[in-house]
Amino acid sequence: MRIRPEAIAALTQFGYTPREAEFLYVVAVHSGFFLQRQFMQFVDVAGRGPATYFLKKAIQKQHVREHLPERGTQKIYHLFSRTIYAALGNENSRHRKPGRYGLLEKAAVRVLGLDYVLSHLDCQFLEKETDKVSYFAEAKHVGPDALPGKLFRGQTGAETRRYFVEKFPIFISGDASTSLTNFTYIEDDIRSLQTFASFIQRYRALFDALSGSFKLIFVSTSTTSFSSAREVFTQALSRTERQREQRHLATFFRLRKMAEEKRFKELAHREVIEWQRGIKRYSEAKYESQYQNWKQTGKLPEIDWGAEISSPGVHFETFLVVPNLGRLAPSAVGEAAQSSAQLAERDSSAQGA
Repeated sequence: MRIRPEAIAALTQFGYTPREAEFLYVVAVHSGFFLQRQFMQFVDVAGRGPATYFLKKAIQKQHVREHLPERGTQKIYHLFSRTIYAALGNENSRHRKPGRYGLLEKAAVRVLGLDYVLSHLDCQFLEKETDKVSYFAEAKHVGPDALPGKLFRGQTGAETRRYFVEKFPIFISGDASTSLTNFTYIEDDIRSLQTFASFIQRYRALFDALSGSFKLIFVSTSTTSFSSAREVFTQALSRTERQREQRHLATFFRLRKMAEEKRFKELAHREVIEWQRGIKRYSEAKYESQYQNWKQTGKLPEIDWGAEISSPGVHFETFLVVPNLGRLAPSAVGEAAQSSAQLAERDSSAQGA
């Protein structure tokens, strides 16, 4: 990770040490939320003294707030100060906001994402949304239609399309000729594989456009979902699933056209529901252009088979977070189970000693 020297200089003016400033930079860029143990891991200090001093200072300066979630006793800290983000050139970062209605709804996922970043500080991360869009356009020649986006409507009716709204870490590995784009999916405490399948659906066009030069890393605090997640990933990019999705799209186009023609009496109740669901599911700009082309020609877009997954291990990895130890352990499915067993065995030996 390249931490800009001018950014650190800007933060040290608020009374932080260079190392504290570097930590605040990483938090501001990647999560907005952090835990005390993560600061201790980053600074590599023993004992809680330096962490306590840093937190007290940040809270007194009104740069950080502490929160105690309803479940558990571990405090979560939120870097919310507009002044800090402005010093980093990102005054309107969404990381400043705790969530809807002031709830910490995304805090656990962001903290887990920060754990992953802290264990990969030597990687080249794409930090801001603009960095990601520019990278795929310039380095990979991928247009915005293939990027995972979401349309937001303001109170005045103005529309803004945002990309990579999950804000999961993305980094580049390899050299210029063989660069690999590494995506992450951060599993939350709900552990919903349906949510993971929806994520793959949103990113599938981008995976296709990268022609296989990508990897998706499933990050979790538990190995429970690892095997199932691999199956979901493989199935979502398989030939059968793409054909099924093509049929769903054709059905939605037919129902949408009937709705636009006010032919609701011809629609069964389940078809009305399917049409309404499709409006939300196929809201991206690429589907609108495909729909207009379908109305004129009657043809659906051809399926791109170029990125079909033949070997799941090539494009899919898992990563086990071990937060109680303040560190992380990389893992594929077998490696994760082995890591957990080794940690348990080591802890057991220590207690016996």
